[in-house]
Amino acid sequence: MGFNIRDAISKTMVAIIIAVIIIAILGGVAAYFATRAPPTVVKTVVVTTTAPGATTPVTTVVTTVVTTTVPASPTPTPTPTPTPTPTPTPTPTPTPKPKKKILHKQVLYIISNEEMTRIQMYKAGVADIAAVTPARWKDVNNTPVDGFKLRLVIRKDKPRLTIQYVVLNTMKAPFNITEVRKALAYAVPYDTIIEHIFGGLYTRLYTIVPKGMPGWTDYNIIHYEFNLTKAMEIIEKLRKEKGFDPSKYTIVVSYNLGNTARAQIAALLQNYWSRLGFKVVVETYSWPEFLRKVDHFDFDVALIGWIPDYLDPDNYLMPFAWGGAEFKELKWYKNVAPADVGKYISKVDAWIDTEKFIVVVGPKGSGASYTGPTNKPIIVLSYVLDEEKTKHNWEHPLSMVTIGAPGWKDIVISALCKASRMILDPETREAIVNAAVIRFNHYVPMIMLGQAVTGENYGTWVYGMYYPLTTFARYDLVWEDPDAPVIDTGVLGIKNGPETMVIVTFGWPDTIDPAKTYETFGWEILWETTSKLVTYWKEDTTPIPELAVAWAFSKDATELYFVIRGGVVAYDPWNDKTYPVDATDVLFCIWRIARLNLPGSGSWMITDFIDVNASKVLTEEEFDEVAKKGLIAMYKGREKEIHSLKELLDFFGYEGKTAGVVMFKLYFPYVPIIHVFATGVTSIMAMEYMLGDKYEEALKASNYGKNPAAWAKYVIPSEDDPSHKKVRWHPISTGPYYVADIKEGSYILLKLNPYYWNATLWEELYGYKPSK
Repeated sequence: MGFNIRDAISKTMVAIIIAVIIIAILGGVAAYFATRAPPTVVKTVVVTTTAPGATTPVTTVVTTVVTTTVPASPTPTPTPTPTPTPTPTPTPTPTPKPKKKILHKQVLYIISNEEMTRIQMYKAGVADIAAVTPARWKDVNNTPVDGFKLRLVIRKDKPRLTIQYVVLNTMKAPFNITEVRKALAYAVPYDTIIEHIFGGLYTRLYTIVPKGMPGWTDYNIIHYEFNLTKAMEIIEKLRKEKGFDPSKYTIVVSYNLGNTARAQIAALLQNYWSRLGFKVVVETYSWPEFLRKVDHFDFDVALIGWIPDYLDPDNYLMPFAWGGAEFKELKWYKNVAPADVGKYISKVDAWIDTEKFIVVVGPKGSGASYTGPTNKPIIVLSYVLDEEKTKHNWEHPLSMVTIGAPGWKDIVISALCKASRMILDPETREAIVNAAVIRFNHYVPMIMLGQAVTGENYGTWVYGMYYPLTTFARYDLVWEDPDAPVIDTGVLGIKNGPETMVIVTFGWPDTIDPAKTYETFGWEILWETTSKLVTYWKEDTTPIPELAVAWAFSKDATELYFVIRGGVVAYDPWNDKTYPVDATDVLFCIWRIARLNLPGSGSWMITDFIDVNASKVLTEEEFDEVAKKGLIAMYKGREKEIHSLKELLDFFGYEGKTAGVVMFKLYFPYVPIIHVFATGVTSIMAMEYMLGDKYEEALKASNYGKNPAAWAKYVIPSEDDPSHKKVRWHPISTGPYYVADIKEGSYILLKLNPYYWNATLWEELYGYKPSK
């Protein structure tokens, strides 16, 4: 990968430092607490709503509990006559009306860097959600607040995507021996680390792609559990069969200074690995020095963590599993008969048993003899190695840039990782990713300690909280009880009532310009206030339309076409005006990220994959001409070749207006790019707002988006750029909320965007129609 890994890792690790707190702040499932009641009848109502940007309705089953009185059996009265006492007719308790959903018309972030102050505000009902360190959760959980409670619980059944791991430098002995790596993996006290050091905020992870991420599998996976006896047996076998002597090796375990958790983990590894016969020492380094050593493979063993930037397994495979090999050609063949494997490869490097396919990897040619399993369909992956580039990568290793973090020089895993970026067919791609995940697990170049779990943190008057894996809950999709506490916040005269979501937190965004901000807080504000080309519906991981209503790749997957939604406007609250948004605005926003390329930003997610100057805007008619040759559309696990705009829109089920098409030219086939377009980096605003009185001139200079390179005259690659100065604290809105007020280090106030393109969603959910 060619991005600036120092910037990427630094930003990622800053996030990890606060992840234990932040990961639990947002999202959750509302809990309804009832007192003991008589027997009940359950009514089920089906409610249908449409997700933002989606064309397929989402059906929700709402269960209403109706309390009824069950009469006692009538008792006959003894009388001289046999006439029974009449049975009274029971009077059922009236069915309670369902609670009215209250739309959040504003969202207030209050900044308080003192935890006790945040907790006091939370307990007083000032906040609906508050940043509380997990160590305090037991003290705060179930605190009563005006007839409701605070809910702070850990959900181990809902894993997150943050991972913690041990990197083994496989370019150094003895870590270049697979059996040694396995022995070390069995000599790690995982339960102690997870329950005591991580405080139960992590769960077990056995391979590089975590559970919840597309491509995760537990099929054919070795579960490395703590088993010191087994670890010793592996070392003893190596001693007898190959003369291996662990006492000849000193293992240095490194971590960053000041990280208490990693200090404790390092001490445990020192203890147990020493029992295998190795000499183990622990060293600590300042954060910059630690990163330098990790980047340049100047270490034995390193303790570190990772938070993904976007929701695709490539964001794990290339940084960690890729073996540094480059290829002149990669081809794959699906459903190959066992006898025909030799038609495509000259020898079998490896076969991997995945859940649905056997994946066979080998060099291009013929004559290979396949003797593996034949009980499943076979996918053959053939390669032509680029020996010169591979040799360069191996001789000049840079972690996550010219080779994966453990420096594992494996051609098979390299071919799988590279091919997974290029394959359009969803079923084939899943099998290739699974094969990479399984091979990584079997060869254990890294020891996986665990992946984070979900923390539910909210007042029980809040309903519908949810936990996206790489994004954030949208507060217009979360609502409150009509009887929620109404408490003065002390900010701008605002009370925290049912129409106001209040989050008490700490820190401050870097900026609110997508070209610069590359941290959690800034991306959350962008998630609430801007639309991207694609999005996810709540916790689902399937990309769905947002500002793009449909998309398709060229057959070689080097061109990606987005059809832009019509009728969208960006709201400028600072001047109370709107700007129409079309394909040119979309291209300009993405182009601007690459042009500015600001230090410490997420611009690498554009510059690594997209040649922005070779990208362009097309009219619908021009797209029709391109589509005649055939394009590949992929949506919700389906794939189809389309030959016209209408055919593409029909495939996505869209019938509304369009506003042009953007073609993004990719440097190489990269199917995961779809997920990049759901990140904060790709937030869409309006070119006219950012360029001001230069807008018309810049538009004409680029031939209305046909030649985006002409925009270079109007955007300076520096933080002194006028568009950056304008947007960094005064962004405009294409999303459900807009930034209404902001005071650095004190608060950020968001208000409902009256011009939001998907405001009909609020009518469906709440019966609310904004007035403009």
